[in-house]
Amino acid sequence: MKVKEYIQTYKTVFIMAGLFSFLCFIYMLVTPGISIDEETWIQIEKPFAMWLVQGRWGIDIFNFISMDQGRYAPVMWDILAILTWNGAGILFSYTLFGEKAKKLPLFFFQAYLCSLPFVLGEMFSFSMFSFQIALGMLSTAAAFLYSVRAVQKRGWKNWIIALLFLIYAFSVYQAYICVYITAVAVYCFQAWLLREEDLLRRIASWAVVCVLGIVVYYGVHIILMKAVGTSSYLSDNYVGWFDEGGILKALFMAFANIVRVSLAIPIAGETVYGGEVIRIVTAAFLVYVVWQFIKEKGAVRKAGILFYAFVLTAAPFALFLVLGTYKTHGRVLLGLALAGGAQLYFILNSIKREHVKKAGIVASAYLLFLNAKNMNMLFYSANVAYEHDRTVANQVMYDIKKAGIDYHSKPIVFLGMEEMDDVGLPTSDTVGSSIFAWDDGNISRMCNFMKTEGYRVLPPDAAEIQAALKYKDQMKEWPLDGSILEKEDFIIVLFSEPSEKWYTINQVVQ
Repeated sequence: MKVKEYIQTYKTVFIMAGLFSFLCFIYMLVTPGISIDEETWIQIEKPFAMWLVQGRWGIDIFNFISMDQGRYAPVMWDILAILTWNGAGILFSYTLFGEKAKKLPLFFFQAYLCSLPFVLGEMFSFSMFSFQIALGMLSTAAAFLYSVRAVQKRGWKNWIIALLFLIYAFSVYQAYICVYITAVAVYCFQAWLLREEDLLRRIASWAVVCVLGIVVYYGVHIILMKAVGTSSYLSDNYVGWFDEGGILKALFMAFANIVRVSLAIPIAGETVYGGEVIRIVTAAFLVYVVWQFIKEKGAVRKAGILFYAFVLTAAPFALFLVLGTYKTHGRVLLGLALAGGAQLYFILNSIKREHVKKAGIVASAYLLFLNAKNMNMLFYSANVAYEHDRTVANQVMYDIKKAGIDYHSKPIVFLGMEEMDDVGLPTSDTVGSSIFAWDDGNISRMCNFMKTEGYRVLPPDAAEIQAALKYKDQMKEWPLDGSILEKEDFIIVLFSEPSEKWYTINQVVQ
């Protein structure tokens, strides 16, 4: 069955799953706002090398093609991202399940893949690259499709196409390495259940093309870094082998992170947003694996069930196991949505008894309901933070104008931060966080956000920030009288006493 025929056969399933995914994002679509980092990209006016130093030159390619320095189109980008992500799900399901797919399990696979808040809530909150990221997911799905065709037909053409898709996907986001590995893990778990032969040869072939894709991607990255005369900062942030505690601790923490996320265990204040769904799916899959283990006969077959089930569970974390790190946000665990959707598919597809099947459908529908609710609540929280920031920005600028100060001629130095009250709303990474409190007060972000509200304020340099600090003891905290001060070379707004982090972020000496 060709892809076109597959889509035609299961079009009702994909339409219903697509509508559900839009339901998950409906609050975000009808109340667009500006989140952390977006304040820079919505107003960008000149080339910015931040994607390049992150090794994500695929985004730069897309931004160049889309023109206007990569500035995104609010709502439009989000809609295209949701549609493209759904398209990736269709390709994954076609490659994994094909014409033998059952409609109800397929619906839950597709809907789960497109609705996991911990992954998509964090990722799609960044409208500045949501569409680009979704294209990376689609590219990974296409790479997996062609690599499966390549081992089936043994054609070099398919291998080359798969490699090119992989290189582009990795250049958009390195986390797609984990997504490809997860797709292979799902395929292998299913192939073992179906007693398919020649599995090791296929695994070796996919491993080779994946490693080759990584090598070519990283080679291009090094060349680009040499050409622009800069270096990447990612290795310092994410490689954990040389952290305090040594290699064994790093390895333990990396594996412990699999358990933490898969079972949504809060540790040191770090939680997994919407983690109850991930926990239930993981627990249900463990029960399913035990059941399959008991059914199987022979030590080799039983061992294979346990091995491939573990690989499937660990696959979304593969890159971070290699790096020896537990520093993972939901937006880097894109394979988690694919693994969970596949686990749900296997469970539902294995149920034979009618009353148990109905119970499974009801339980799965409840999990999707929780995903949709959690996603909309998360974006509601983000909107509350955005409205808070809008109010702060407009009130500060009103006070500056009321004082007769011309903010067009002098830079504004924001000292400290204006913290938003904790009103008990959920947050996940940057989602739901205030720009005026991020980094304890990032002046550059504040100035950029002011521009999104229609005020073309001038950002200060390090010398001006340093000079402004001399006057903070003479001032009161905003919004009290005396919180805004005009000097010959700059304007000062005192939000709060600057913290040590504030000095570091704004690159001034304490």
